[in-house]
Amino acid sequence: MALIVSLLVYGSGMISLLISWQVKHVAPELGALARYNLIIIPLIFSANLALGTAFVRAHVVLKNLPFLVALQTFIYYLFLLVFSVLLVGEKISVARALLGFSLMVLGIWILKK
Repeated sequence: MALIVSLLVYGSGMISLLISWQVKHVAPELGALARYNLIIIPLIFSANLALGTAFVRAHVVLKNLPFLVALQTFIYYLFLLVFSVLLVGEKISVARALLGFSLMVLGIWILKK
């Protein structure tokens, strides 16, 4: 199970890091975006491979795909929040972020049953 969690964390973290990095450091021009996306292909591939492996292995253990997807989404948004604050410099409302994550936790809890 630790391998599954590690794969979910790596895949979600890598994708959110690459998106946050793009927002902060890549110009919104076709050429710059195309070059950036070509450069990150190996990283996106490894993140998707990690997520795919995690879903397949976790589904064998838990037999609850909606729960797995909700858990992965929670991890992804948690990383996205952290990288938005640290890399992009966004000012995030703590109350709204806590409310949003609380609703996600409630949804995950409902799906787990």
